[in-house]
Amino acid sequence: MVTGGYDAYHTNNAGNKRKITVSGEGIIYSAPNMATATIGVRTENLNLQAAQTENAEKSISMLRSLQKLGIAKDDFKTADFRIDPIYTYEEGKQLFQGYRVTHLYTVTIKNLAQAGLVIDMAVANGANEVMNIQFSVAEPKALYNKALSLAVIDSYNKAQTIAQTLGFQTSISNLSITEETQIGSPSPFLVASMDTSSAKETPLEPGKLKFKATVTGTYIG
Repeated sequence: MVTGGYDAYHTNNAGNKRKITVSGEGIIYSAPNMATATIGVRTENLNLQAAQTENAEKSISMLRSLQKLGIAKDDFKTADFRIDPIYTYEEGKQLFQGYRVTHLYTVTIKNLAQAGLVIDMAVANGANEVMNIQFSVAEPKALYNKALSLAVIDSYNKAQTIAQTLGFQTSISNLSITEETQIGSPSPFLVASMDTSSAKETPLEPGKLKFKATVTGTYIG
């Protein structure tokens, strides 16, 4: 889906010529074709070594299960690993309760149709942390460039309309085009549901990604 935008403009005299300055906007909407998710394991135990061992075993089980779905080893990356002491407070006193070990991975899902299954498989094999699910496209720059082209066309069309309305006697020509915004990796519009009570697989609805470009064009005529 594509759309153009509208913004402010102004005109002024330049010798015997008149200049028109306008803003042009181009927007491209595209369905995503890949996703990333932060998935991991959190374990707690009074003994630190026991918490670490349990975490490592569950993490290995989770990663192996995802590899069986076809996710390559290179598509896993540690996002965070930390060890935190656990305390509670009773009557103003700090009481030590053990340790919490957390190991989070960024998982790249190149087969978008598997996104829900990846989440379910990870949880079934030890994951208890799932967050930051984001959808994207493999070639965002190409889509942005299409939006940029639309922005340039939009600015020219606006300038033409203004020139005709003001009764310019000669055709307009471009003096300069300035790119105002560049969004190569847009934030996705994401709706994700983790409620699997009535579904066989976690339903994820990626929606559409928005690529927007804005230019300022100066024309003379």
